[in-house]
Amino acid sequence: MKQKILDAGLAVLLVGAVIAMFVMANAVKEVHAENEKLQEENAELQLDKINLEIDLENITDAYWKLSNQLERMEAE
Repeated sequence: MKQKILDAGLAVLLVGAVIAMFVMANAVKEVHAENEKLQEENAELQLDKINLEIDLENITDAYWKLSNQLERMEAE
C-alpha cells in the first residue's frame, strides 16, 4: 500500500515536471519572439536617429550659410 502511494506521488511529480517543462518552453518561445520584435524596433529607431542627426547637420549647415550671407550683405 505504501509503495503504491509513493509510486502515485512520483507519477504526479513527473507529470507536474513535464507540464512545467512545456510551460517554460512556451515562455522561452514568447520571450524570444518579444526579443526579436524589440531588436527590429531598435534597428528602426537607430535608423531614425541617424536620419535625425543628418537632418540636424543639414539644418546647422544651412543656418551658418544663411548667417554668413547675411553678414556679407550687412557689410556691403
